[in-house]
Amino acid sequence: MRKNSMRGSRANRARSKTISGEKGLPGEWNGHSGSPLSSLMDSLAFGVAIATHNGNLLYTNSYFLEMFGQPSRKVSSGSNLKSFVAAASWRPLQEAMFRGALETTDGEIKVPSSDNGLRTIRISFSPFLEASETIKITATDVTDLTSAQTALKLSKDSMNSLSARVLELQDEERRRLARDLHDTVGQEIVVVLMTLDTIARTWDKPDLSARQNLLEAVDWLRKVESEIRTFSYLLHPPLLDDMGLASALNWYMEGFSKRSGISVELSVPDNLPRLTLQAETALFRIMQESLSNVIRHSQSKQAWVRIKLEPHHLKLSIRDAGRGFDQTAHSGSGPSGVGIEGMRGRLRSLGGILDLQSGPHGTEVIATVPLRDGAAIRPDSVRARRQQKDGAAQAATGLAKRILIVDDHEVARKGIRFLLNDEDDLEICGEAQDGLEAFEKVQRLNPDLVILDLNMPGGGGFSAANRIRNAGLTPKILVYTTHTFPGLERIARAADCDGFVVKANATQDLIRGIRAVLRGEEFYSSLNAKTQNA
Repeated sequence: MRKNSMRGSRANRARSKTISGEKGLPGEWNGHSGSPLSSLMDSLAFGVAIATHNGNLLYTNSYFLEMFGQPSRKVSSGSNLKSFVAAASWRPLQEAMFRGALETTDGEIKVPSSDNGLRTIRISFSPFLEASETIKITATDVTDLTSAQTALKLSKDSMNSLSARVLELQDEERRRLARDLHDTVGQEIVVVLMTLDTIARTWDKPDLSARQNLLEAVDWLRKVESEIRTFSYLLHPPLLDDMGLASALNWYMEGFSKRSGISVELSVPDNLPRLTLQAETALFRIMQESLSNVIRHSQSKQAWVRIKLEPHHLKLSIRDAGRGFDQTAHSGSGPSGVGIEGMRGRLRSLGGILDLQSGPHGTEVIATVPLRDGAAIRPDSVRARRQQKDGAAQAATGLAKRILIVDDHEVARKGIRFLLNDEDDLEICGEAQDGLEAFEKVQRLNPDLVILDLNMPGGGGFSAANRIRNAGLTPKILVYTTHTFPGLERIARAADCDGFVVKANATQDLIRGIRAVLRGEEFYSSLNAKTQNA
């Protein structure tokens, strides 16, 4: 109990005179039901009682009795508050009542509840009638409020713990990336610099090994480029933005199986709709983390990833056939990333749920997210039928073919201009730096061919190709990219592009690719630059 300042005895004396004009308890307060004053007191949403300083009850309203678990409306003569409360609460309660005869005192007590638990009652004592040693009692049931405050504190503590874990993992990931960049890319660049420095110092008197050293430097740079690209893919796969979840999953499975030796069977419905980028990213990360746990803990050599469409929900399932784990032991922070709570947190913000089933024959993680209102379940294909057959809109023989270059890097656009500089039958009609500008210039310039980078701001290359085709525009599209994963050809075809050229192979492939595509053929650059013939 805690003691508050006294609230003026004058008010109490005035109240006493108004009610009865005598020192005893007024007749209206003797517990008689049916009187207007009694009905008024019973309508209050909190408990009211009048008692002596030692706990003998003189009057209570109905709500006061209900809070203390007393069924009868009438308080029999000699009833004492002591019989209503737990034994452990009586001593501090008695002390508070003695103080309450002199000044306002309030606090909280615990009383038994009907479900064999305890209810929390916030109670206040203050003087009622001067010289009568009577006190007035007000009581409010704050059990739900206390429970909510406790739950909020636990939730806040859990959130703080999770936030700290996220920051810790971010630091660990940064250290790992820094170490990998230093041990791989950094060391390889040092070798390239040493080789090029040697060539530069002997430039006036080149030895027989100069050409071989230069070729080795080129090979090292190709390796550096490949490793940097792999780092960028793992941080955020560009296909997720441009082509959606299905394409990103197909790409990741191919690389995952090669890196881990684990066979993964992927099942995705043909009519998979596009979700929001937040939802697709969350599902991709849950898949990525679940498969990482298969490597680290499951010891399974096979996994199954399945997407299932329901009328209003999408379910992603990741299942393995390895050893399970104790779910209670990993309920807070799993063995990978921020664990199960991290997965649940990703889905909770989307209105989704996570279900986890683990046993001696394997583990299955099931992520469920709601489909957007009005999102039709329709094929997730960006292919639009050409409005006319190849060759029907061919320009007259002898006219230069108009080419639009789309790349967000000036050095890349400059490189293309340099390669096309001596090609009299090829004309650069414009340039664009992102997907939105590309779409606008295709409409305005009507090029014969678009050379299209994939990873750009303002909409990536495949998103731009999608918009171009869905608008009924029919230029040839040649993807120009650093992406070199095996599924790229399949994805480029699905986007209704006519081929791709890997930037590392540009000197030998770009002109050949441009001419092949303009002839109505397809051209797909080799994914292995070393096998290309000059």
